[in-house]
Amino acid sequence: MVRDKYNFILNLIKNKKLNTSQKERVLKLTVLEAQKEGEKNNDREISKHKIIRNPKHVADFMNLFNKRDGLKYLTHDFDESSDFDIEKFLGEAKELFQKKARKELQIPQSLYAIVEAFAFENKEWTSTSEDYKTKITHTTGWASQEWRNWSNENKLHPIHNLDFEKIISDFKRITRIERNNLPKLLKTCIDEVFGSEKEKFEFQIEDTEKADFYSHVDSLKEAIITVFEEVKKRGNTTDKKKISVRYQRVTIDSYYLRKLIITHHNSFPEKELKILVSEWKEKGNMGKILTKLNGYCHWSVETIIENTPKKINILKEENAPEDETIKSNPEGFTHVFTFYYK
Repeated sequence: MVRDKYNFILNLIKNKKLNTSQKERVLKLTVLEAQKEGEKNNDREISKHKIIRNPKHVADFMNLFNKRDGLKYLTHDFDESSDFDIEKFLGEAKELFQKKARKELQIPQSLYAIVEAFAFENKEWTSTSEDYKTKITHTTGWASQEWRNWSNENKLHPIHNLDFEKIISDFKRITRIERNNLPKLLKTCIDEVFGSEKEKFEFQIEDTEKADFYSHVDSLKEAIITVFEEVKKRGNTTDKKKISVRYQRVTIDSYYLRKLIITHHNSFPEKELKILVSEWKEKGNMGKILTKLNGYCHWSVETIIENTPKKINILKEENAPEDETIKSNPEGFTHVFTFYYK
């Protein structure tokens, strides 16, 4: 097939009836076709070998929003004595953003895109409402002429403008779960999945009001909904109606670990370990969760497989095993999502 295309193009170029301009056009079209074919091959290669990103890089990157010499003033008021110079600040912030996000760290593309649109490129971006029920689309941000003109005229940070302050809050809400917000998100997910059948299930929620971690919150919502959809589908007997959601905090090295743990009690897989490990990385709802949270957290499943208590590491550290035997017997099918914070 490739050789046929090559011979056809070669014959066209040799054709004396074509003038120079026409031959140049044939060559340009050939280059474009080659580029498209290369992109298709690249996409196929990526789909075959999913790149598992490091969620610690998200913690490192988002920590810049806490530093004066970082990206802090994209979301916080300017607390220094001089007037706020928006042009100077944006120039320095964009340079740092590109250096960290593209050269030094590997953050998820969805996080890169939303920060870029909000802060530097004036592109459309999407947040979520305070109850996490409705998507909110924005077409303005730091890079807009409106924000620049207002800030230059008033010598103030845009957060002093009530309309701009709301947009900044929307950006924070889509990139971070802050204290007391996870219960709201869980309620929306439960209502959306279980609806009128909610009363048939038992929900045990523990310490979720303490949650504070970075993520793409809309992707997190879709992942939680997917977990609950699986629970609803498999909760077809009276002993499989209990769901527990817990939040745990642990400190390791220079990172704070924030664990969201969801258990469907008395529910265990029936397939063999080898099949499950393969399927969970590619197929169905487990594959969907992987895609949504890749780069934002590590994710493992603790359950009993073939009468053995197992931990399957799906989104994992590079040197972590795919599966390991654990000492304690899980009470059901348990998802452990581990986020990182600095």
